[in-house]
Amino acid sequence: MLNWSVEESKNEFRKQIMKIEDEQLRNVCLTMMGDTDDKEFVVPDYFWVVPASSSGKYHPECDLGDGGLVRHSIMVCTVGCDFVTNEMFIRDNSVNRDITRVACLFHDCLKSGLVDENGNYSEHTVFEHPILARDFVRKALTKANIDELKIEMICGAIYTHMGKWCVSRDGKTNMSKPRTDFERLVHNADYVASRKYISGLAEWETE
Repeated sequence: MLNWSVEESKNEFRKQIMKIEDEQLRNVCLTMMGDTDDKEFVVPDYFWVVPASSSGKYHPECDLGDGGLVRHSIMVCTVGCDFVTNEMFIRDNSVNRDITRVACLFHDCLKSGLVDENGNYSEHTVFEHPILARDFVRKALTKANIDELKIEMICGAIYTHMGKWCVSRDGKTNMSKPRTDFERLVHNADYVASRKYISGLAEWETE
């Protein structure tokens, strides 16, 4: 099982952000991960340390252990960018590659929910985390004056990334299934990256 320190998690995540070609979009992503002086919209500290799955049931081994949620997010980004470059869902161009990276990297940024005034957060996945992540990312992108169409595409994909699993067991929380080709791309990237047979990226291998 892999275990990353906070520094390792941030370094690997930052590498993905630096691949975003649009400077304005790249900078707001650096802000969301806490790399700038603007601390209004920064992902929770837990994002860098928690596993992608608290039970281990729904994710491969590489997503477990410290930093597992970051590794999962990077894997989703990797799969999503493969989908773009193969033009399976949307045309391959720099804009689509950029918004794919943002949506995939931040789709689970509030997976354990909001942090309360005492620094506490859920030990398990919060079902409505797509709503929380969508709203967080939307506020950050809006403040940075990102183009509205890009905001709608990124936030729509984050909101619908759970696909058909969009209704809570008690029926009280009801989100949407993917409606556009881009939303289906992000959902499918998340789905593929979560399969048990995934072993991780070559650079994560340890002796």
